[in-house]
Amino acid sequence: MKTTTTTRTVTDLIAANEDAPLPLAAIPNYMGINLCAVESLSWTRQEDGQLVDLTIKFIPEDAGKQQETP
Repeated sequence: MKTTTTTRTVTDLIAANEDAPLPLAAIPNYMGINLCAVESLSWTRQEDGQLVDLTIKFIPEDAGKQQETP
């Protein structure tokens, strides 16, 4: 069965008001992940519309940056 993979940046999804298999609001609301840390979403669907996989790609934190401690 043929599959199609789609990748969209968070900026593209917001600007185009495009739907992804996982609503963007679910990332901060249910996963506790700041959307500023998400680079893109990538998903694969079969010809019949079934979702095969969903990947959230993160923006790596600058390793040289010191984190503040409270």
